[in-house]
Amino acid sequence: MEKKKYSGIIKTEIAERGVFMKKILVFIMAAICAFCFSGCGIPFTAEKIIGDSELFRKSEIDRAMDEVYKQFLTFEGCVLLEIEYDEKYSKPRGDDWAKNYGYDEGIVLLSKFYVAGDNPSLAKGETYAKWNWVLVRNEGSAWKLMTWGYG
Repeated sequence: MEKKKYSGIIKTEIAERGVFMKKILVFIMAAICAFCFSGCGIPFTAEKIIGDSELFRKSEIDRAMDEVYKQFLTFEGCVLLEIEYDEKYSKPRGDDWAKNYGYDEGIVLLSKFYVAGDNPSLAKGETYAKWNWVLVRNEGSAWKLMTWGYG
């Protein structure tokens, strides 16, 4: 009988270890998911420069910048340094782009980034400034990124 009781204790310890290992595994998987679904773990560390605006609330401009940042994460080997909204620059260009694409509103953001690693179409070691990001929307809807580059 002692042997069975001892065996039961071992089985209980093994079962407790199994539960503990499952908890660790769940924690690790949650951490991996958080890492993957948060833009590969890269926080938005670029400087956001939002000038005065009569057209958009700060939160609207911020959401447009977030859309740009999502796309920027696909730029291999690049580091976003700053992203800017300048209404004097954006308004005439944004209005033209919105009209061309058949939307109510347009916004043009400017960015500055550095190519730190290998990139198939950008020069390693170069800093790109005044890179345009064109977003459009119908009034009250979400921003849609249409194009980007020098313009």
